[in-house]
Amino acid sequence: MAEQEPKMTPCLLMSIFFTVFGNSFLYGYNIGDVNNPAPVIREFYARILLVRKGYFPLSELSPNESAVFLANLATGPSYSNSTAGSSMPSLANMSFEQIEIGIIKKMVENEPVIEILWSVTVAIFVLFGMIGAFVSGSVADHFGRKKGMLMITVLMFLAALFGGIPIVTGSFEMLIVHRALVGLHCGINVSLAAMYLAEISPRSIRGAVGTCHQLFITVGILWSNLMGVSKLCGTAELWPIVFVFNAIPAAICLIGLPFCPESPRFMLIKQGKEQEARDALRKLRGYSDVEEEIDEMKVEARKSQSVESFSIKRLLTTPDLRVPVIMACVLQISQQWSGINAVMSFSSFMYKNAGVPANVVEWVVCGTSTINVLTTIIAVPLMEKLGRRPLMIYPMMGMAVSFIILTIFHNLQYDDSLSENHQTFAYVGIAAMHTYVIGFALGLGPIPFLIVSEIFRQEPRAAAMSISLAFNWVCNFTLMLVFRFMQDTMKGYVYLPFIVVLVLAITFIIIMVPETKNKTFDEISVQIGLGRGKKGLAYEQDEGQELNSMKT
Repeated sequence: MAEQEPKMTPCLLMSIFFTVFGNSFLYGYNIGDVNNPAPVIREFYARILLVRKGYFPLSELSPNESAVFLANLATGPSYSNSTAGSSMPSLANMSFEQIEIGIIKKMVENEPVIEILWSVTVAIFVLFGMIGAFVSGSVADHFGRKKGMLMITVLMFLAALFGGIPIVTGSFEMLIVHRALVGLHCGINVSLAAMYLAEISPRSIRGAVGTCHQLFITVGILWSNLMGVSKLCGTAELWPIVFVFNAIPAAICLIGLPFCPESPRFMLIKQGKEQEARDALRKLRGYSDVEEEIDEMKVEARKSQSVESFSIKRLLTTPDLRVPVIMACVLQISQQWSGINAVMSFSSFMYKNAGVPANVVEWVVCGTSTINVLTTIIAVPLMEKLGRRPLMIYPMMGMAVSFIILTIFHNLQYDDSLSENHQTFAYVGIAAMHTYVIGFALGLGPIPFLIVSEIFRQEPRAAAMSISLAFNWVCNFTLMLVFRFMQDTMKGYVYLPFIVVLVLAITFIIIMVPETKNKTFDEISVQIGLGRGKKGLAYEQDEGQELNSMKT
């Protein structure tokens, strides 16, 4: 089927921008917003716990209460071996403020309850993200792609409110509620944004438009890293601003997205609104003759009339959809278990061994995020020139090689006999870490979201996106739970499981995943095995005849 030359019309550009800024950006932002301000937030947790026990501030205690409390601290495990001192004479020579700072820092280091509370704060984002992923398909099909994105902005406004009041209310529970709300929003918005972008895009640039989703995720991560540095909002007084900021992209989305059209495919196939779909398509394409795309949608709509709505249960029990479902889930699992979180977790270790000052590390981490953004920008035009398969396979090979190099030079840093070379080894490790990040940003970062939206027809697409992204969140949550133990037990060999995952994923992609560049949704479905053999041949012939009859 011929397609007119696509135009980046103002309507299409506006639709892409408000979608990715109000959704994809926020997903990336909330992945990274707790990283840089983590130390001051953990100290806030310790301070609140001391307040609730009646031990803070010390200046408000009576002399007897203060003496008893300090004596217990000086001899007990919570304050022994602290930088402030471990005996009463040293404590006696310090001001209340100095003692309070020392107490809080030691409590952060030694109190298990702080670690538990912080783990809950971080992990609840992923937990509610899983819930959001599971319900995203129902939201997309019931309310629509655009309306669904508008409705969930309420969650982000509530989240910004709860994220801004922990210091005022003296409650770290407010921040935990904030993280739950942004997790729910992100779990839903990732699915809605990816589907909407795929359905409004011209076929010939669908990959480039879809990559904008991942691009703004990386921009969000970078911006959150910048917001959280100690020179900006990563201070004991200003860190709530990092979480209040969520309201700004949500507000811009709420203002601008109503002027963008709903997905034409959703309106025609799910709602039967042919004229509204035609009008929306004309705005998006910039020309009036959109009948070929309308005819393609009408063929798909006729085929879906006899098919009941796709729930997740129906999706998993439909034999013809088994292969694409497996494909979608494996790609999402590969993305999360490819080791991107391991690289980011060990980056500070590499920077420290390379002699990077501790107060500079947070800026170097921002530099790593910048490389991620720039590489994703490069991936946008490459998506349509090279195709999806090459951009996954070859960068993933580079990622595996980077991990092998990281494993070798990471272990060499534990060899005391080579101590004079440890800094050189760290520089090699940092270089390998960045080649890994580049490989991830080129392929495995953006493409799984795009592929899932391409390999399913309209009817099962929302349910398929929901289940595959649920796998993404589950794998993320699982890795968060076990990675700390992996670090402790495997040391420098912690990258080996990720190498195995990458090798298996590359093999799977070579064997199973088709090239989807510049193909219609139906062509992709036939290509991956829906209706193979005589049935498939008859299906393709029937579709061609039906489209030809429409043209005449």
